[in-house]
Amino acid sequence: MLAIAVTLALFATQSVAVRDDQDVHPRKRDLAADLTGRTVRLQGGNSTYGRVEVFHDGVWGTVCDDQFDVDDGKVVCRQLGLSGVVQVYHQATFGEGTGPIWLDNVDCKGDELRIESCGHNGWNVTDCKHEEDAGVACQDSPTELQLLELMNEQAFHIIQQSKFIKQRQQTIDQLQQTLESLRNAVQPVQLYDNIQQTEIGQLSQEFDGNMLQLSDLKEVSTVSIRLAGADSNELQGRVEVFYDGQWGTICDDSWGIEEANVVCRQLGFPQAKEATTSASSRDAGNGTIWLDDVNCLGNETSLSQCAHRDWGDHNCKHEEDAGVVCYDWKAGFSASLSSRIGTSETDIIFNVIDANIGDHYDQTTGTFRAPLDGYYMFFFNGYSYSTNEMYIDLMINDSVYKDQWVYDNGSGRDSYDAASNSIILRLNMGDEVKLRLHSGYYLNGGVQTSFSGFLLSAV
Repeated sequence: MLAIAVTLALFATQSVAVRDDQDVHPRKRDLAADLTGRTVRLQGGNSTYGRVEVFHDGVWGTVCDDQFDVDDGKVVCRQLGLSGVVQVYHQATFGEGTGPIWLDNVDCKGDELRIESCGHNGWNVTDCKHEEDAGVACQDSPTELQLLELMNEQAFHIIQQSKFIKQRQQTIDQLQQTLESLRNAVQPVQLYDNIQQTEIGQLSQEFDGNMLQLSDLKEVSTVSIRLAGADSNELQGRVEVFYDGQWGTICDDSWGIEEANVVCRQLGFPQAKEATTSASSRDAGNGTIWLDDVNCLGNETSLSQCAHRDWGDHNCKHEEDAGVVCYDWKAGFSASLSSRIGTSETDIIFNVIDANIGDHYDQTTGTFRAPLDGYYMFFFNGYSYSTNEMYIDLMINDSVYKDQWVYDNGSGRDSYDAASNSIILRLNMGDEVKLRLHSGYYLNGGVQTSFSGFLLSAV
């Protein structure tokens, strides 16, 4: 039986205070690192390159670049689960860190499993400043779960191949020869326990008990992707694919929102905000242009499943490099009204912002714009003088969705009356939500009159 185990980690943070050589700063204690033993990370870049930071005494800190060389980089990349080091960097190439500089004069042989095992001055013993923070670039390596997905896809192709072979009365031995050519493409993953219904499980049945090892199924048609460029971050950048041992770009011929959606989902985000074309001189890549005329339906789980020219076959220059801007899973806002409004019909502009995650709330119009399809929850709380009534409609795309969503007739016994309501809405990407006050009604300003909302679940 094939077996699989996926390790899930819970992440949480709590505030602690850490003193560096200049001041006392409130810091977040990374309980995920406490719980999982994760003691090295990359910052200021992405998952494969960035400023090296180590976790010690409940706090993340940097590494000084004194004597930091390729052997030290090998250990860092190995500890991150990546396949090797490409380059090491000095002089805060990926930006200056904050907090303690934990390690200085790191001296690794290159075969250590953890940077903490290498020689160094001792924790927080340094004569460096953050302008000397060390960095590293590592060779990418698929995660165990990604490898399973890659191999499962390959199993599907082998199933189709085996059916064709059976029609031609060829033997399993010949198929074994086909599989042999796929060996050593990637490292074998652990066996998994709950995938009998997948293509890998079906492949087992195809061979009538002549079970192949999971390590025989290798990735040949799915590639790793990343975002790069001068202004890139985890959500946007030039799209690069890893093929035949090197990273390369994608030409923007036929590049659109469907292709961008596939890239963003493969990167772990819900969908694309924008497909970018015609790279600027700052964002143009170099080296090989791997793909051209990419054509996705939009429902693929990997860019490799989309139609495209042969690898390396193109008629493009790097000024045509394709890119994406992805939506994050996070969206929410909370705002209050600064001053009293009323007498005439008006859209309520909550212009005192407490939070605006993703910048999807426009404080100049009082409108929240849904960044992606999903379920959203909204809350309103307001107050007014007891002699003034409140009458508020909930608007979607400038049309009344709930008439009298908030109503108070001002009949309270004290000087003020309050009213509130909440709702869960199914919104499509681009839908706009706001509140409208009817003519002849009033709202008082202050923290008691507020509007907030957030994404519950993407669909």
